[in-house]
Amino acid sequence: MPKSKTEKSRTVKSKRATRGENYNPIAASVKRLYNKSAPLLICEALLFGVVAILMVVKPVAILTALTFVIGIALVLFGLYRTIAGFVVSRDMGGGWFDVVFGLLTVVLGVLFCIYPVGSIAAMVYIFVILFMLRALLSLIFSINMIRAKFGHYWFDLIVSILLIGLAIFLMFYPMAGAVVMVYYLAIALLLYAAADVYMYIEILRLKRLVND
Repeated sequence: MPKSKTEKSRTVKSKRATRGENYNPIAASVKRLYNKSAPLLICEALLFGVVAILMVVKPVAILTALTFVIGIALVLFGLYRTIAGFVVSRDMGGGWFDVVFGLLTVVLGVLFCIYPVGSIAAMVYIFVILFMLRALLSLIFSINMIRAKFGHYWFDLIVSILLIGLAIFLMFYPMAGAVVMVYYLAIALLLYAAADVYMYIEILRLKRLVND
């Protein structure tokens, strides 16, 4: 005989009673969220904080290590492209292009590992050239705005001149620009660590609130 609806409801109620009369699904959900998120947030905040402090204390050493990591990545990518050039079909010369490109990438990666200071300077110079082109475009735009007597052209002109001056400074002192970039990354990591700590505190407060 199939059970009636009344008997089924009684069965469900009895099962819920066996779990405990004070069962709170919201509290259980918050507890699961805390157990999963809290260790990750704490570990991430500690990692970001330690790396940021190392960047501030020893920026040159961090730059050297970063250049070495980039060099290893370039070597591995170059080997992959070289092997792919031999394995994949060479129709229309595509395979040989992969081989040449891969070998050049391997050589570039080796240079990054052997000459970290020179590689950092080269990266900074590439960045400075792009930065200078952007500053020159801003200067041309501000001059056109002055001729048209439109917008905040004097402000645009001052900003463009400052950007060009900064680009010229970085050309003569490339390592200063590299160190500044490391400090910028350190500040960003500290902000991420602070955000993780804030999220951990909020989840902990929520857990205590639902348990009270």
